Amino acid sequence: MNIKELVQISKNVIEDSSLENGAIVAANSDKLAYPATTQDYRYVWIRDASYICISADILGLRDIPERFFGWCFNRAEGFKNTGLFLNAYNVNGTIAGTLIPPAAVKVPRTVKNRYIYVIHHGTQFQPDQNGSLLIAISHHIKHFGIRDLSRFEKLIQKTASGICDTWNNGKFVLPYFDLWEERCIFPAQKRYHTYSLAMCIAGLRAAIELMSKKRKWTQMPQGILRTEKEMSGVFSELYSCNKNLIPRTYSKGNIGRRSKTCGEPAESIRKDDFQPDASLLGLVYPSGILEPLDERMKATIKEIVKKNTIDNGGLMRYPGDVYCGGVRKGWVTLTGAGAWPLLNFWMAIYQCLCNNRKNAERYFRWPLERITPPSAGRGIPEQIFKDKTKLSICPLVWSHAMFIIAAKFLQYM
Repeated sequence: MNIKELVQISKNVIEDSSLENGAIVAANSDKLAYPATTQDYRYVWIRDASYICISADILGLRDIPERFFGWCFNRAEGFKNTGLFLNAYNVNGTIAGTLIPPAAVKVPRTVKNRYIYVIHHGTQFQPDQNGSLLIAISHHIKHFGIRDLSRFEKLIQKTASGICDTWNNGKFVLPYFDLWEERCIFPAQKRYHTYSLAMCIAGLRAAIELMSKKRKWTQMPQGILRTEKEMSGVFSELYSCNKNLIPRTYSKGNIGRRSKTCGEPAESIRKDDFQPDASLLGLVYPSGILEPLDERMKATIKEIVKKNTIDNGGLMRYPGDVYCGGVRKGWVTLTGAGAWPLLNFWMAIYQCLCNNRKNAERYFRWPLERITPPSAGRGIPEQIFKDKTKLSICPLVWSHAMFIIAAKFLQYM
């Protein structure tokens, strides 16, 4: 598809996703072309919306992020009290549950009863969302050269405090999930989702940088500085672990033969820790925790490409992924994942940062070559399947956001 044409389609999709009250939905299912046999994504995920805000900045849609930042502070249920963002929200701001089937997340009864206020009805604490929002706010302020930060001050401080208030003694004190909403870590475990940790560190660093510009914030909140330092220390340990690869989940110290909390053998935990997960691209962009040519990062990317590539160039989230986004008679249809265009664009961004234009173009072009009529008019889907009879959520706004960001890196914009 023509890049210039897709930029305009992306702009329209992003504008359509931004609602009157400031909410940014993951997909606008009101549209006639939205598939009837896929899940309804007319919800607000702070993570998706943060990437969408960055793309809106690039497109010059300044009002969209600013209205969304207002929505986060004024409408996201419970945020003003806790500083936490849970996994998803209805467009009016009330909490919505996860779309992942309950059977996909094993929560012991004792843990479920203790943390019912966090995990009721499939609601999940996903700390990377706080980090994502802080990164998006920082990008917006820098992109437009905004000097008066007063209208962002309370949101920055509360979002950063939300991360700090849930972190104690070198770990999160609440059960928390990875960005794919599938794997949970409990407080009794000193385990960490690598992407989540990196995004929290980057978010806190962004908050510290922005706070330091405010004259009246001469006394930097010690909790924010302390948490950033502790999290960075954990990441340093994670990075220096014995394997050459960066784990998607890090287990600190020795794990017993069986984990009393999750009931899984330690061996299976360690095996799962090193599944090549495409979210680790986030360690370079947007978190900036690692340099693109870092040796372990390069080895990790090589493993991701080796294990997650399908259909001669598309990227899956991780090996064995079954999530397809379909729904039938109220049940999610886990019939096997396809390639995620947003991951191809993410990889293109990474390759750009490695100064490898050829590889960047290859990953960037793979989805574009497969967006053909009639899907071209609808935009970029969540997934592209080899089986053309399988439909996907379309358009997925996060896919369009990553296309815009990658196009900017490739200097098409």
